This record gives sequence, C-alpha cells and structure tokens, in this order.
Amino acid sequence: MAEDKPFLPETETTEPIIRQPGEGKVVAVLANRSTFKVLPQQTGGAYAILEQQIPAGHGPPLHVHRHETEIFYVLQGQFEITIGGQKVSAPAGAMVVGPRDIPHTFRNIGSTEGRLLLTVIPGRFANYFLDSDGIDYSDHAAIKALCAKYDVEILE
Repeated sequence: MAEDKPFLPETETTEPIIRQPGEGKVVAVLANRSTFKVLPQQTGGAYAILEQQIPAGHGPPLHVHRHETEIFYVLQGQFEITIGGQKVSAPAGAMVVGPRDIPHTFRNIGSTEGRLLLTVIPGRFANYFLDSDGIDYSDHAAIKALCAKYDVEILE
C-alpha cells in the first residue's frame, strides 16, 4: 500500500504570526512601498503576504511568473487588473487570483494612493521584493536581471 503524503510538505509555520497595523518589514520596490506581513522564511517558503502601497498611476509592467500564483486583494483605491488578456475593474474589496504562466499586471487608476494585499504562493518570489529594495526604477537592466533570477518574464 502506498504511503499517504500530505497535501503540503511540512513547510508552513507552526508558530502564530501576528502583525498589527503598520508592523512588518518595509521595502521600497520601484515607486511602490511594500510591507511584509509574512516573510517567506517564516513559512518555510510556502507563502508570503505583503501589503503594497501603490501611488496613483503606478503598477508593474505586464509580466508572467513561471512558478508562482499571486492573489491580489484590493484594500483601498481603484485598480485595473489585467489578467490573461482580460481587464478587470478592481475597487476596494475586489480580489483576483493570478495563476502561474498567465500574464498579468495592475495599475492604480485612482487619483490617490491605493493599497493591495498580495499573497504569493509559493513564497520564494517574495524575495524579489527584498532584493529590489532601493533599486532605481529607471534601471531597467537591473530590474530585468532580477526578474530573470526569479524566472519572471517582463512582456512589455
């Protein structure tokens, strides 16, 4: 008889993780600011959760992840999320799941800063945010090289 294997390997945390408002490691990514609510190292790489503050008019270029699913939950503001060629209006309370291998992007189309809660599964890609902390967003070569490290392809 085959041995039963758990759905997930034993990579998740066995300790509670609690973050109060404003708590967590803060990094500057491009023109955005991200606060880690859960670092990938805290879950053995199973997932990471970040709160992202996105200035009006900003968002990443169209890109595709080869290994991660990203879940976007709009906390505040008005976003437009493009996923698999479909443009979705995303006000506060909207949620979009972006599976691996499906091109996606988002843009804060509001007139004020917006906030997203981003869950990354598995969490390894969240290290991109740590690695890009402080890189000048006009340094396209450095950003592309960092994306390549995480097997993320920029499409525009």
